[in-house]
Amino acid sequence: MQSLRRLDIKYVKGIGPQRAELLSKQLGIRTAYDLLHHFPTSYVDRTSIYSIRDFTGDMPYVQVKGRFVNFNILGEGAKTRLVALFTDGSAGMEVVWFKSIKHIRESLHTEREYILFGKPTSFNGRWQMAHPEIDTLDKAVAQQGLRGVYPLTETLRNRNIGSRQLHTWICALLDSKAALADPLPTS
Repeated sequence: MQSLRRLDIKYVKGIGPQRAELLSKQLGIRTAYDLLHHFPTSYVDRTSIYSIRDFTGDMPYVQVKGRFVNFNILGEGAKTRLVALFTDGSAGMEVVWFKSIKHIRESLHTEREYILFGKPTSFNGRWQMAHPEIDTLDKAVAQQGLRGVYPLTETLRNRNIGSRQLHTWICALLDSKAALADPLPTS
């Protein structure tokens, strides 16, 4: 554990100098030890896939498996948004993005199956999910189970650093054999 106290966070896979500086300023995370001791405040359950037709009332964060039917860019200027129709075969819902519209539109396809994770809300009598996490089926398997929700700042969220990113960095650190020497003697 002593080596983790000295391992600068910028050497953890995927972080680098700029993100390390941001994590230091925003959360006081300077070392690998600090990252491992930035504990979640709650957990989300990624074990079940829900059907859109079964959505009722105030829904928790859920996973939905299906395909995008179409994409439309609506509005102008600061009110521009990307709206997609997503179906799981039982029903459809709108998926909305207000940021990174061009990148999201270029990376998603109508012929592929995805798993969306987010909080569905009812808007104008239709189910909608804003800025969900999106995975292809093979990547979604790695995200199953309980996953931590970490305390963050608005600045980090605006720089696309969220609980998912922290989870990825912690997993990379835990998978790293060099950084985690066994504290027990071989005897």
